[in-house]
Amino acid sequence: MIEGFWIVQFAGIEGKGGGVVVLLKGQVLGGDNAYTYIGTYKGTSTDFRASVLVQNFDPSIGEVMGIQGDYTLDLALRANGDVMEGQGTISSTPGFAMRVKLTRRARLV
Repeated sequence: MIEGFWIVQFAGIEGKGGGVVVLLKGQVLGGDNAYTYIGTYKGTSTDFRASVLVQNFDPSIGEVMGIQGDYTLDLALRANGDVMEGQGTISSTPGFAMRVKLTRRARLV
């Protein structure tokens, strides 16, 4: 089961950052100090795919991805127990890729 409360760590062209997400029944819900993350996912015990709308709510805080405004992030991660790692891409920005790591902190009952 992939459902749970996860720490998100990512590295983009402008630096590193992190946030949190809850994965529940195919939904991604989370955020950080300037962005919300809302989307959907499909996953198995070894493969995770998600499409996440990343929306800014505090434009005074810089974006570590080097992208202004809202965007949809597509994730392709390999799962191994309580850790998932892989790549995030943005279809509207060809050539863009960032490293992404999720670490589960709690399972959902």
